[in-house]
Amino acid sequence: MPDGPPGGNDGGPSPDADVHDPNGRLSRLEVTRAGRTSVVDVDRIDRIEAADYYVRLHVEEATHLLRITMKELERRLDPARFVRIHRSHIVRVDVIRELRPHPGGGYLVILDDGTRLPLSRSRRRKLEGALDQRL
Repeated sequence: MPDGPPGGNDGGPSPDADVHDPNGRLSRLEVTRAGRTSVVDVDRIDRIEAADYYVRLHVEEATHLLRITMKELERRLDPARFVRIHRSHIVRVDVIRELRPHPGGGYLVILDDGTRLPLSRSRRRKLEGALDQRL
């Protein structure tokens, strides 16, 4: 992985510092903040966004930086529970409230907390499939 910004007080551990479920999917992640390492249950992650050489995990009201690519994290998450809706966003299917048409032919994904995220046209079918499985 290329060198990115220094860890600072929000730097995260390597992607090897995680715990897998019996199916080999991520179940928990270790994150470091202000020199303290804590464990985050994947079930508590609402959404993930790209942040340069890191990803930002949105866990309830907190955020954590983790040094891993979106592509790698997407590969390691359970696709029945998390879906990539845009090159910069992965969301937990359970927190999606609605899909709303957006001017210009696109869609917005509205989350339970009111967050609005763009939905890439190329990822719409995958999201709809994940939502159908949830019902």
